[in-house]
Amino acid sequence: MNNVETKAALAEEMKKTVAGIVGAARDKAAVDGNWLSNDDRLCQRILTSDPVDFLKWDVIARTMVVGNADFVPDELAFLQALPDWKSRWEKALNESSVGSPDLFPGFPSSSGNLIHLAYHLANYEQKTGAKITDSGFVLEFGGGYGGMCRLVHALGFKGKYVIFDLPPLSALQRFFLKMNGLPAVHDHRSPGVTAETVVCSSDFGQLKEILSSRTDLDSASFIATWSLSESPVALRLDLLPLVKQFRSFLIAYQGLFGEVDNAAFFLEWSGTMPGVDWHNWKIQHLPNQRYKDNYYLMGEKRV
Repeated sequence: MNNVETKAALAEEMKKTVAGIVGAARDKAAVDGNWLSNDDRLCQRILTSDPVDFLKWDVIARTMVVGNADFVPDELAFLQALPDWKSRWEKALNESSVGSPDLFPGFPSSSGNLIHLAYHLANYEQKTGAKITDSGFVLEFGGGYGGMCRLVHALGFKGKYVIFDLPPLSALQRFFLKMNGLPAVHDHRSPGVTAETVVCSSDFGQLKEILSSRTDLDSASFIATWSLSESPVALRLDLLPLVKQFRSFLIAYQGLFGEVDNAAFFLEWSGTMPGVDWHNWKIQHLPNQRYKDNYYLMGEKRV
């Protein structure tokens, strides 16, 4: 198939998946109320719209795309000052055309959103001293449309990557990643799955099964940028024990989300793993909008 035929086939596959999601019973207690609304809106957009410009859909633009925000030039300057900017980051920041992203005028081969994702990773690598590509396994909780996963692979990652997310977002991630040449499935038991196939799942039982089968979690990395802090506390308490064996952590969170004091929650949780060298700091340049303050929590287990 040519690229047009491939896009049409993958778009149809995504629509069929989401049509099945809409008609199925789901556990809505495990989803924050704000995200239930976003979830419904994303299903509607997938079923009624051409995904050629999905990054401009209202629900995507509002929840997971920073665009050309005022803080992006400073984040780009941070990246360009890195000693391995030319040898590593510059090429990895070449943006994909999938979804029709708005390119960043100050660096038109990339987008503000991709620069923002790279800024998270570069801070993680500086604080922990470990490159994301040294990980044998990555679990990303809440993977947006798949942009972080694509970036990690563009940097040279060769291990197993799993994204756990809401069902319609998992479908969108598979579309985006496959359009970018990365194999992606919804079930790790699917035919043809290899060590480098990305698993985009919303099945908590499957996630537990994947993690219980891994023998390399001492080299694993956990990524959750604002997703974990927007999840019900009950879901967090189910998930976080599963990543205790992991080597490194990249978490970004709001200090307050609804009635939940996330600053206190993550301070308490990180305190249960004294073998990790934790770094917790306010992200000074991000605007305080609906929720108070934004923070990074990053850590690496001491060897």
